[in-house]
Amino acid sequence: MRGRLLHLPPRPWAAFAVLTALALIGIGNWAIDATPPAPVSADAPEDEFSADRAWATVEAMAAEPHPMGTPAHDEVRDHLVAELDALGFDTEVQTELARDPGDGEALVRFGVVDNIVATLPGTDPTGTVLLTSHYDSVPSGPGAADAASGVAAIVETARALSLEGPHRNDVVVLITDGEEMGLFGAEAYARTHPATDDPTVVFNLEARGVSGPSLMFETSTENAALIDVFAEAAPHPYGDSSAIEAYRQLPNDTDFTRLQAAGYIGLNNAFIGGAAWYHSPYDDTDHLNSASLQHHGANTLGTARALAAMDLADLDTGHDQTFFSFLGLFVHYGDAWNLPLALLGLAAVIAAAALARARGVLSLPRLALAIATFIAPIAVSALAAVGLWPLLQALRPGYADQEGLLFNRTFYYLAVLVFAVAALTAWYAAVRRRLGEAATALAPLAWLAALATATVFAVPGVSFVFALPALAAVGLVVAMLLDGRSRRARLIGYGAFALTLVPAAVQVSWTANLMEAFGLELAAVPAVLILLFAAPALPLLTMLRLRFIPAAAALVALALVGTGLAVDRFDADHPRQAYLSYVLDADTGTAAWVSTDRDRSDWTAGYVTGDLAESGLPAAYVDAVDPDTGSGPAAAVDLPAPTAVYTARTADAATLEVASPRGADTVWLSVSGDVDRAEVTLADGTTADVPITESEGPNQIWFYDVPAEGFTLTLHGEVADATVFDQTHGLDDLPGYTDRPEALMRSSDRRSDTVTIASAAL
Repeated sequence: MRGRLLHLPPRPWAAFAVLTALALIGIGNWAIDATPPAPVSADAPEDEFSADRAWATVEAMAAEPHPMGTPAHDEVRDHLVAELDALGFDTEVQTELARDPGDGEALVRFGVVDNIVATLPGTDPTGTVLLTSHYDSVPSGPGAADAASGVAAIVETARALSLEGPHRNDVVVLITDGEEMGLFGAEAYARTHPATDDPTVVFNLEARGVSGPSLMFETSTENAALIDVFAEAAPHPYGDSSAIEAYRQLPNDTDFTRLQAAGYIGLNNAFIGGAAWYHSPYDDTDHLNSASLQHHGANTLGTARALAAMDLADLDTGHDQTFFSFLGLFVHYGDAWNLPLALLGLAAVIAAAALARARGVLSLPRLALAIATFIAPIAVSALAAVGLWPLLQALRPGYADQEGLLFNRTFYYLAVLVFAVAALTAWYAAVRRRLGEAATALAPLAWLAALATATVFAVPGVSFVFALPALAAVGLVVAMLLDGRSRRARLIGYGAFALTLVPAAVQVSWTANLMEAFGLELAAVPAVLILLFAAPALPLLTMLRLRFIPAAAALVALALVGTGLAVDRFDADHPRQAYLSYVLDADTGTAAWVSTDRDRSDWTAGYVTGDLAESGLPAAYVDAVDPDTGSGPAAAVDLPAPTAVYTARTADAATLEVASPRGADTVWLSVSGDVDRAEVTLADGTTADVPITESEGPNQIWFYDVPAEGFTLTLHGEVADATVFDQTHGLDDLPGYTDRPEALMRSSDRRSDTVTIASAAL
């Protein structure tokens, strides 16, 4: 029962040639995926999208950080309104009190938003085409990519659409406000424009980096017709239905989240390359890749044009499509094909096992044992990948504050890949001696086929990830059937098997995108997938001497980790993040510098010398931040404190008048007690309320873009006590503050570089 599955000759050069060809195919697929189209110059025809023309909008928006509630934010708003007015759109600013329920957390948020809504009325509308992005930035960066690039792409698209005259459907440009602080603008628009029988189709643009291709990574349900339109109309369609599930594992939401929940349909797009610059001071025009802007905009214009001209009722198909990129092609098909595709792989595995058993080289118990033991290399690869990030942080402590997003993770990715190969080949060498070649070759294919079949029912859009590599079993069956025939027939069979390994090679290259999206903290996911996708090529190893391959691969993986540490270093061009903020307790006069950095730089250590618990700051603040936060003494500044004055208080409700005399744009309250709802009322009578989930600690209620006159907050439930905080951006005017040295940059944490003043409610 240990005979050979295929009678491949012992020719290492032939195996090396095939494996090299597969590797080159994978590298080629990665290169195609990673390369957006070249920017189009400003003198391009008027009906084309030009990144060079759109760049002027990016520059106007990304001159400085412009979070909601700041003067810079208002300047950006006014500039965009003027641009859209000049294009002939009917433009208005929608000012609304928005709310974010916090998805069941004990943290709720409110904000006053200024959405920009520009309409090009249709001639015979069957619905609305909604082109969306957001114009506010985070406080830590100017937001050239996130999301001035999206806004600029939409404005340039609007220019081209306006030149073509009225379209059949209404085209609405929605540039939202407050996305970064709580998806406020999308919530306000969706609430005030409820979904109707006439569909609203969203094309949303985002960024989680500064470069790379524009990836269509999320859709509404029943997306089949939408995918057809995108595939036909977008000049460079790029997307992956499995990315929808991957995205759900990330701690990110976009405006599309709120719009889809409101009943709109549509597509969500983003580029994610260079994620180390995401939400940083270097999300600027020097780092934004204009090719990414071109990809964003060209796809937006092509898709918007098609949607504006069609009967949008035709988008109601009742089913989804699976879609992915394969060697530069955008492959898409109805989900009904997923089960036959998965069953084809499963049937081929069964057929190969039956052939092997008939030839006396396989027994079912040996196959079952091989399938069971295959969990070992999977576990080893996953554990090694999980352990890599803590190891890197121990070797380079500054990584601890990067959230897994590094400037150059290439060599770390290669280390994960090579170690997965080491684990796979070590398992193959050990198990083949005991269970035979047939069992060890078929076990991974059985795993792939089983995963493909299972995901058809659980997450259909992911099924292809396993079904395509499992098709190597089809090639294996062909090779087995021709193996005992003429030399020419054998070569045809071996060639068929090699060709069916191409999808697996392409899938291996796809894992690089996962590493880019997840960062090193979740490297176990690509590590396991690499092992699964490499496993179909195991029969080729019979042509090689296996003795030294696992050990050599493991040593190469360690060398790649060392190379990564040498290449990915912090310097003036690649600064590490450093958090610092200033907090003052106005009631006691106690002030402190505060930092959440786990590895404090010399600059941070000059301010932060102890634990936050020893700072003397209010318990409401200490309880609201990371327990490992550090602090150090600071001089008290003479600034007016925020006020929260009870105007009514009973056993089941309390009303406070809240204001910031110093004109802070952000106010938040920490509330102890048993509160189940927070209600905000503005001076003009506008109200909004949000339920609060029961929690063990204090509740937090945040308000962004605070009106000069403040607001009224009614807390429904039992209120034990409350502390109010107001927050402004910038530390430059504080005594004792000095700028960061070149090798440091402001932390992307939104409380970094803020002045916070606390006061107990009275």
